[in-house]
Amino acid sequence: MKVLKLSLVAALAAGSFSALNAIPLEQAIKNVDFTGDLRYRYNSDWSRSKSGSIKIPAGVAGEQNHEFRLRLGAKADVGDGFKIFGQVYSLTKDAGYDNTINSNDGAGGTRTNGSLQLRQAYLQYDMADYGLNFIWGRQELGTIWTDDYVGTAAKVVYSPFEGTAIAAFAVDSFEETQDGDQADFSYLLGEATGDPMTSRLYKYNMYGAAFIGGYDLGGSTLDVQLWGAQLMNTGTLYAADVKYTLLLADDLAWSIRATYLGNSVDDYFKRRGAANGQLVNLYGDIKGYGFDGGLGGIMFGKKDAVTINTIEDVGNAGLGVVGREFLYGRGSWVAISSGATTAAYVNAGYTLPSDLRIGLRYVYGATETTRGSAARTIGGGGDKMEGVVEASYQYNKNLDFLVWYSMLRYDGLSVEDNNGRDSNTKNTFRIQAFYKF
Repeated sequence: MKVLKLSLVAALAAGSFSALNAIPLEQAIKNVDFTGDLRYRYNSDWSRSKSGSIKIPAGVAGEQNHEFRLRLGAKADVGDGFKIFGQVYSLTKDAGYDNTINSNDGAGGTRTNGSLQLRQAYLQYDMADYGLNFIWGRQELGTIWTDDYVGTAAKVVYSPFEGTAIAAFAVDSFEETQDGDQADFSYLLGEATGDPMTSRLYKYNMYGAAFIGGYDLGGSTLDVQLWGAQLMNTGTLYAADVKYTLLLADDLAWSIRATYLGNSVDDYFKRRGAANGQLVNLYGDIKGYGFDGGLGGIMFGKKDAVTINTIEDVGNAGLGVVGREFLYGRGSWVAISSGATTAAYVNAGYTLPSDLRIGLRYVYGATETTRGSAARTIGGGGDKMEGVVEASYQYNKNLDFLVWYSMLRYDGLSVEDNNGRDSNTKNTFRIQAFYKF
């Protein structure tokens, strides 16, 4: 008993001295970098068609939909090249009016009490002398086929010299987060799971490598990306992205960008009406003296089959220049397209000295599809046109605002009556405020 009492006294004494010698908060956080962002979006869309509904399977908006997103991250330098990063987030997405698209409860309310959830948590190790970087854990995947998708993965990046990086990665699991826009392949391929995360595409590991280079050629620059990956029991993915920029004057530059995404899927998908996919996008633009303008063309898909082009959203290959809603429409949904889509597009804008930019976008194309089972299930063939009016304001380096209106129209197979034609129009309006630090 005496020994026990002495042990308790020693423990209490040690705790007291530990408290007295605690590191001050200022010193504890001096090697910690904090990052974060806060985004508010108001989306509204309305549709009309001769058959009563456009029924687009994916979109960026819901009728009078409010979205609040908060992301907070901290990276601590723990010494000897090791860093620890953690990020939490909160997202609420609800309808302010009767709506069941993109709404958690469809009850017509705007909630702001979303709880914080873990989004990223990884360990990073840097070997600066050798140009090596290792990351293990839950992280943004950062591939050319994903936008801001999260997964549990391991990466190693080797930078032999400035401007060049060679990466290898292994994705152990794709993680569902509320702000991820994973494609519902189960719906497309008839797996009938009702949950995109249980689709075969997200079940298995992915292994791949990439070469990324950015070079100053003296008056011009060249950016190159080469990607390859094996998605186990699913298919082989490969991609190339090249951008050349020529400086014409101090405030005038011209650039051209070519992107290719291809894949070879396994027999499991082919038996369900899918085929090997290919996407080609070519875009040239010129920027200077406040003006920016660009012209491009995109081709993807096959008229008699379903094809897979990206893993999440429109990927990370610069496809965001193709309108606002066109690549989310029926048939021309870029992640999982039904039919062969070909389109040309043009963008133009002018930025005032006050950092207010006014812009226009126009896309015209068509989706060619057969009357096979895939077309009857998904639809979306025919001519398509989208016009966009947009405005953005950069208040300062941390805060910016965005407003745009899109009208997407297509004439093609009726969703309700596959033996007829239908004329569909979708109008979408967005307001966004984004703050980051």
